[in-house]
Amino acid sequence: MTARRRHPPPAVNLYTVISRAVEEGIAYGLTRAYKHTNTPSRDHLAIDLEQAVLNALCEVLEFPDPHA
Repeated sequence: MTARRRHPPPAVNLYTVISRAVEEGIAYGLTRAYKHTNTPSRDHLAIDLEQAVLNALCEVLEFPDPHA
């Protein structure tokens, strides 16, 4: 029996991954902010954008549990 060669994991372009997640988050956050009004407040817009971008980032990145 021959030993299996281990191949290094594929390289990941983190800039591209993070950039796409931020773009998707912004697009979703804008859609969400304008869902029920044509003139969302600056605070409402900021909250929806922040939440959507962070959610998109959490889909592609793993953050350590601060409570562990």
